[in-house]
Amino acid sequence: MPKTRNTATAPANLSADEIELLLESIALDHLFIETLVTQHNDRLDFHDVSVWGVKSALQAAFDAGLRAAGGSPKQAVQRTHKATATHRISGNGSAAALQA
Repeated sequence: MPKTRNTATAPANLSADEIELLLESIALDHLFIETLVTQHNDRLDFHDVSVWGVKSALQAAFDAGLRAAGGSPKQAVQRTHKATATHRISGNGSAAALQA
C-alpha cells in the first residue's frame, strides 16, 4: 500500500519554512500585517483589516493551495448556501449570529 502524504503539513513539496514565508507574504501584501509571530502585546497582535483585504488574502491563500495541488488559480467557486443571518459584535469582541 503506497504511503499517503500529509498535505496539511507539506503541500506540493513546500517545506514548513516555505509555507510560513508564503503565509507571512500574504499577510503583509493583503492585510498589511508585518509579522505573524505573537508579540504578547494587544497593539501588535490585533489588527483592524478591511473586508476587501480579508477577501483578497483568502483568495491569495486559496490560489496558493490550488497551485500546490496542481490546479490553476482563480477558478470559480460556487457558494453552497446563502447567508441568512446578520452579525453583531458582542461585548467580548466575538461575532454572534442573529436570525434574520
